[in-house]
Amino acid sequence: MKPPYIFLRVGLAFCIGLGGAVLAQTDAAGLRGITVDATITVGALRPFSGIHGAPAAEFTGRGPRDAQPAMVDISADYRAARIDLIRTHDEFGPGDIDAQFGAAANLPVAIPASRNELTIFPDMTADPENPSSYHFEPTDRLIASIKSVGAEPLFRVGRSIGAAADPPADLDKYAEIVRHVVLHYNKGWDKGFRYRIRYWEIWNEPDFRVFWTGSPQLFYALYDKAARAIKAADRDALVGGPTISKPLDAGAYREGFLDYVRSNRLPLDFFSWHLYTLDSNDPYNFVTIARQLRPILDAHGFGSTKTFLDEWNVDLFDRDMSAAARASFAVSSLIYMLSGPIDKQAYYRGDTSFRHPNAEPDAVGHALIAFGSLKSTPVLLRTSGGDDAGFAVVAGRSPDQRVVQILISNYQIAPKYLGPRPNGDVMHIPNIMDIRLLPRRTFTYHDNGGYDLTVNLAGPAKREVKRYRITDASNFALVDQSVQTGPAVHLQAALPPPGIEFIVITAMN
Repeated sequence: MKPPYIFLRVGLAFCIGLGGAVLAQTDAAGLRGITVDATITVGALRPFSGIHGAPAAEFTGRGPRDAQPAMVDISADYRAARIDLIRTHDEFGPGDIDAQFGAAANLPVAIPASRNELTIFPDMTADPENPSSYHFEPTDRLIASIKSVGAEPLFRVGRSIGAAADPPADLDKYAEIVRHVVLHYNKGWDKGFRYRIRYWEIWNEPDFRVFWTGSPQLFYALYDKAARAIKAADRDALVGGPTISKPLDAGAYREGFLDYVRSNRLPLDFFSWHLYTLDSNDPYNFVTIARQLRPILDAHGFGSTKTFLDEWNVDLFDRDMSAAARASFAVSSLIYMLSGPIDKQAYYRGDTSFRHPNAEPDAVGHALIAFGSLKSTPVLLRTSGGDDAGFAVVAGRSPDQRVVQILISNYQIAPKYLGPRPNGDVMHIPNIMDIRLLPRRTFTYHDNGGYDLTVNLAGPAKREVKRYRITDASNFALVDQSVQTGPAVHLQAALPPPGIEFIVITAMN
């Protein structure tokens, strides 16, 4: 089967054999009333389709979380999903400065030492001024793969998971290597490029001993030297960090880091943080935490610093979620983030949802395509009927006003994650970390068995209406198409959680 975005590209009036059947009416009891007003705009959709994992076939995330991925080039799917940002983390060699694989005993699955030859500077005893000390080719291919789909790289300066977590032995030398990396990709050094890569992120999760065993003060020194080196190589580069894994934890890697950066007048163009919704799978948690972080940044004098949530997903330990539940969680989260103080996001890791031998994305992959498809209707419209408990709605209009697209995600938090935790809101993960969690919410779901949608439009034109659906039984299938005439479109359908509906309304005259 061709993915539905192919049909969107070749023309929304193309008939694929459903006979233009009119949507059958459904009992309105238990349905969510939704209104979209296409005559009232509320802003513009910004670039917000970030992800982990480069699309070329060689970049398959060969690591402990993705041991045997399919060798499939997924560039076409990334273009369909309008992926606009790709973080260069966990490619296990490419994108790493000095990975030191084979030396770490902190993970149950080891990364072979042979991957060290794919890093940028494989021999840390070499001369950083000598071009022959660098092995840029694997990372050149990584960046070229990212650029080939129209995405920006978010270049993570550091190491993939599974590498040694020891701090670099010589911070000055490390910073000099980083300076030459920026020169190679932005200024043409050593037969390099002029990519004008904007985002340079220093290290990954220094508050997590799997990535950093040094002191906070040593991390401050690394950030200091690397940030200055990046700016020395390219004054237009944007520098950020600290990529914390525990954003709710006050202390050395949050307030302490901000105090150090401020007192030493270091650049902090973006503040990056990560979150997996441990023991809650609440899609609104990302916005809640972002709204707590924003005042902290402002109070420390970083009012112009952007906030990047550049690694996120569901609870890593939850094995009960279906593919559709993960997809609707992702879409509900993304819709909520659009109205929260989050400037960039990168889903971890989206490439595995596209890499299948049959070249068909899974439910999450199709959900990312649906979200990205909103870019063709970037004028955001007023909506009502959504909530912050999982039932999320976003709508957009094309600049020529001929197309309206509506994305509805009906996600429901599992009962096991509702209500207070019996043992409090600090999770102890043996031999790994203690992490502070947001308190779990308590509510009762209602009126979320589907939707009763009214779309107010300008003028009585004839319009084609198509509905695409993602559930555990439908993988972005076209489930209905009809023609409606008048100043409004009305649709009513059952859509029990978890489910996603993507509605495309196109003027026919």
